[in-house]
Amino acid sequence: MSGVPASIPTNDEPPVLIADDDRDVRTMLRTLLELDGHEVVEAKDGDEAWRLCVECQPAVVVADIQMPGIDGLQLCRKIRESRYSPDIKVIVYTAGMATPEEAKKAGCDEYFLKTDPLPKLRDKVRQYASARTGPSTR
Repeated sequence: MSGVPASIPTNDEPPVLIADDDRDVRTMLRTLLELDGHEVVEAKDGDEAWRLCVECQPAVVVADIQMPGIDGLQLCRKIRESRYSPDIKVIVYTAGMATPEEAKKAGCDEYFLKTDPLPKLRDKVRQYASARTGPSTR
């Protein structure tokens, strides 16, 4: 045992960004994803989420749709159009404020309702995050 606290990332994996204006949702997702070994960063609105996308280059963004500032679909469009972050996987996590078709049209990779079973969301985050941790192609 090296004595390194679990909260300090011990690898170079890009983080997972949780973008939701509901603190309880962010806390719940952070707890689950950290248990899965991910480094997690949080944004309380779409503008902060976009800034963190540019600064942190997360592997995965789990975004609510209805947030102050730019919404989750606008955030996804910005990520897709950006030369800084086209590799970021975007998972929409919503109470149903948009349809799966609207999310796909915006460029989102996955669509989950907040009532869906959490293991499915965790599995998808794990799958996308591990895809970004292999040898760098840049």
